[in-house]
Amino acid sequence: MLLAALGLGGGASAADLNLRPQGEPLTRAVQQALAELSTPGLPLRLVTRSGPQLSLGSQSGVPFNPDEAVRTVGRGEQRRIEINPQGPLPLNEAVRQALAQEFELDAWTPDAARLRFSGADLNGDGVVDLTDLALLMNNLGSSGRGDLNGDRQVDDTDIRLFAEQYRLP
Repeated sequence: MLLAALGLGGGASAADLNLRPQGEPLTRAVQQALAELSTPGLPLRLVTRSGPQLSLGSQSGVPFNPDEAVRTVGRGEQRRIEINPQGPLPLNEAVRQALAQEFELDAWTPDAARLRFSGADLNGDGVVDLTDLALLMNNLGSSGRGDLNGDRQVDDTDIRLFAEQYRLP
């Protein structure tokens, strides 16, 4: 059966968020920010093997606008999120702003994170069903609809997150 082959209906897992923070202060700030959003049902984990680089200060040599807390430079895997160390926000707040932008969170709350990272109702009809699974499978290997963990790629992690939301009728 297709659902069994995909491992659907399993237990809770974490959402892995791909970022490469540079340096211990940024790593701690990112881990603290993710802890604020995590819940027992959906812990958020920092995975540093891929994703955009997160740096404190300009790596490009271009000075920050004094009112600018965070900016994104580049595209794809070469993307870099730079935090202005002299900016208008303290480091932890600037990291939250950067992560909210990166992962398209409407609010900095566990509920907003749960909806963003485990929202398996892909067609927005209020139920998680086989139509949503079809959308997810059609986008497997792309960056389209079905990216449940916010890493900009529809992959097996998204299938596992979908499985947590799907229940046989």
